[in-house]
Amino acid sequence: MPDHLPDRSFLERAVAFADANALRMALFQTTRDPEIAAIPVRRVMTGGSEAVVIDPADREKIQKKAVDFLIDHAGEPTPQEVSPAELDELVQMAEARTISPFDLEMRRLLPSFGDFPHRARWTGQKRSPEGFSVAIVGGGFAGVAMAVQLEQLGIAYQLFERRGELGGVWSANRYPDVRVDTLSAIYQFGFEKSYPWSEHFARQEEVREYLDHVAHKYGVRDNVGFGHHVRSARWDDDAGRWSLTIEVDGVRTVEHTAQVVVTASGLFAQPKSLDVPGVERFAGDLVHTTQWSDAVRYEGRKVAIIGNGSTGVQLLSEVAARAGTVHVCQRTPQWIMPRTGYGRPIEEELRWLIENMPCYWNWDKFVAGMSSTDLREQLIVDSDWIRNGGSVNERNDALRAVLEGYIAQQVGGRQDLIERLVPDYAPMVRRPVVDNNWYAALTRDNVELVTQAIASIDERGVFLADGRHLEVDLIVTAVGFDTQNYLWPTRYIGRAGVSLEEAWRNEGAKAYLGMTVPGFPNLFMLNGPNSQPAASGTGLPCWFEIWSRYIGEAIVTMIEGGHRAMAVRPEVCAEYNRLVDDEAGRLLYLADNGARKKNYYVNDRGRLQVIAPFTGERVFAMSAHPDLADFELTPSSR
Repeated sequence: MPDHLPDRSFLERAVAFADANALRMALFQTTRDPEIAAIPVRRVMTGGSEAVVIDPADREKIQKKAVDFLIDHAGEPTPQEVSPAELDELVQMAEARTISPFDLEMRRLLPSFGDFPHRARWTGQKRSPEGFSVAIVGGGFAGVAMAVQLEQLGIAYQLFERRGELGGVWSANRYPDVRVDTLSAIYQFGFEKSYPWSEHFARQEEVREYLDHVAHKYGVRDNVGFGHHVRSARWDDDAGRWSLTIEVDGVRTVEHTAQVVVTASGLFAQPKSLDVPGVERFAGDLVHTTQWSDAVRYEGRKVAIIGNGSTGVQLLSEVAARAGTVHVCQRTPQWIMPRTGYGRPIEEELRWLIENMPCYWNWDKFVAGMSSTDLREQLIVDSDWIRNGGSVNERNDALRAVLEGYIAQQVGGRQDLIERLVPDYAPMVRRPVVDNNWYAALTRDNVELVTQAIASIDERGVFLADGRHLEVDLIVTAVGFDTQNYLWPTRYIGRAGVSLEEAWRNEGAKAYLGMTVPGFPNLFMLNGPNSQPAASGTGLPCWFEIWSRYIGEAIVTMIEGGHRAMAVRPEVCAEYNRLVDDEAGRLLYLADNGARKKNYYVNDRGRLQVIAPFTGERVFAMSAHPDLADFELTPSSR
């Protein structure tokens, strides 16, 4: 029971702000009220996705019962352990449908009951050998997840972060209005259930503070080397370990050895340069969004923003409100989508409910991801649908109609803008972008949408392909990242002196389950090639927990089996990537030739490289636990 129970009107506001389905599930789990179980819910199609709908009168019934419950039970603990059978029942109730046993294997973990829902464990007595250690490269979400996993196992490790703080992309990106485009409810670890997020979509600084909080709470901070840039790592087959060359604070070099290396350097570690003739001649300020700092001034200035992906879309509204003029240089039209709650603080009453309603945090996390569970259905090309006059499939075409209507509404029906903003490719081909008033900002008097190609740059501004010159004194480059050179700029050299660049030269980056590569023993990747599924009903932090458990269990089984090295078998990796390529051929990413050429999911060889083309449930099944038969094992006695 909290020290002070708010009055009934506060509780009524709290439950009104809550997600009705999450509230229903939390209330039913804690009370087993048959009247709650009997409330009818429906799955309906909205904008190409299915959603669970509860009628207004039934929502009111749930809210009233929740208020009555809270008056007597607020602050009571959430059960730590919930049986698989009960979770299967609850998950299917939450989704209002029957779910196959295979799909339930993953779904029952998504509400994150228990202290560590994705924890690796020793099978016998904990016995990490004397002198055994792991090196983690990168201090973003992935690196912190791996470090927490090793903390729980009691395995020695050192985390190397080239910046002066934790955060990864959330340290590097500080441009105006930068925030996550995934709900805070799922952009968090399942083992940390008490963080008081202030907004439904957290801002950069709060996300970075969250990682600091986790690192302090779980003992990670003491094992972090800041300002440590791992330049290279070389495998020593005779010693059974990696030798790392590390640049410290840009002034000296040190050597470090570890039996295992886990790379968590991220997909967005290397920003792209603006590849335009004459860019070096520009006399004004040229700023890539990863270089943004408080010293960048845009108030009253003449600004060009080049790029309209997630970054360019996030910063425009804030910049346009203060700049003199803004030229928005759109290279490729994007499908830009609204998100309920984007930019909105979490209400005081709802924050109280999250902290005091047993099980609500868990079901809010589950429901927040539920709407994206079936998004993969929008990516499957339906030949019959196309033969009957459709474009892709029923769901994708429905989403297109909604988004076209949204564009028209946001720009006030201005046909001159609509014609240039509606993409000529299908939604979901490229990563969806969340609208931060970008469309509306284009209608401001001081903002111009530029769709002519950029020909060159001179001292005073930008030349367009038609010869027009845009005079500007600040160019913001929101042109993205180099997502093909995985793990770069660190150079990894495996067996026989072969580097990863050499191993990947002919076909591009490939790995087994996105985590390990033949010929590179004891080297694991987090968020490697073909790792995160296209749609999974959960945020990326949950996948870092899943993958770090796989890696933790691989290390445990290697130690317990008396092995000093493990490397995935070439034929196992090849077969996995054959499955990836076969499945990718069914999806829209490779079917739409126009977008494929400008899509970072697809590499310059035309291969789907960034994401896994499988369902989230299938990726989970493949990467839940390592199979030692997939690996070549080297005994310690060698």
